[in-house]
Amino acid sequence: MVDSSDKRDFRRMNVEIKAVFKVNDNAEMHKGVVDDLSATGLRLLTDEKIALGDTIEIRVKPEKVVVPPLHAMLKVLRIEDAESGARFSVGCEITEML
Repeated sequence: MVDSSDKRDFRRMNVEIKAVFKVNDNAEMHKGVVDDLSATGLRLLTDEKIALGDTIEIRVKPEKVVVPPLHAMLKVLRIEDAESGARFSVGCEITEML
């Protein structure tokens, strides 16, 4: 466990990485930006309306090699109005690596 001021089990990285995703196995792909990433979850900024409990299949391919590519299934745990840029800030738990 990491000793940090916010008492999290895993450190979070502030990033800005473009992502594509689909919701609840729908074929339609959407775009967003991952701006917060940890070993167990991430925050997705998007204009797409998503509901609590939805599942998301996400693909993230960073332009720089700081973070490796990510293909995973997520569960939506929290939705808030985004403070800047996108309409929604979506907090997700990583449930499966693909």
